[in-house]
Amino acid sequence: MPKLKAMSSGIRDFWLDHIWTDLVIAGALVTIHLLCVGTWSQVDILGAALPADRRSVYSATAIVVSLLGSFTGIAIGQLSSAKGNRADALRSQGADILARNWRSVFRAAMLSALVAIIALLLDPSKSPEGWLPVAVRWAFELTLLIAVVKFVRLSSLFFEVLMVAAKSAEDDKPNKLAPAPEVSKYWANKQQAS
Repeated sequence: MPKLKAMSSGIRDFWLDHIWTDLVIAGALVTIHLLCVGTWSQVDILGAALPADRRSVYSATAIVVSLLGSFTGIAIGQLSSAKGNRADALRSQGADILARNWRSVFRAAMLSALVAIIALLLDPSKSPEGWLPVAVRWAFELTLLIAVVKFVRLSSLFFEVLMVAAKSAEDDKPNKLAPAPEVSKYWANKQQAS
């Protein structure tokens, strides 16, 4: 079990350190879906949907992924407000990689929202004919999956920042309480004598 935990931690660290892996993951998922659609046409969910339903998915996605981009600001604010030695160390040592990660999350969210809006404009409201609506659906699916993977990245980074903030707050507390005062057994006698 410790080896499995160490291996999963290593994979996670590699993933967090290499932003390009998000594109590989999303591309692999779209490729698998494309191969499945070539074999079983019923798994083409967007292609089988009514045009009005696809347009609803495009517009809802544009809104949701735009909100995802705004969550990066919350994560940045959380880190900047964290106090303590750990938070200072994270800001000084990990600022570059955190900035690259948060920038990639924000850009992917905006790209996905932009592609969703373009899909809304280019996918006709009647049955699609030609290659353009099909290409738009696949581009939309790819950018949607990139946004989903980026959301997982953001939640992982946000968890790390919260853990550092919580540990920094614990470090600021005194490690040990002051010892309780000792009561002398003669104290009561002094009080009676007065």
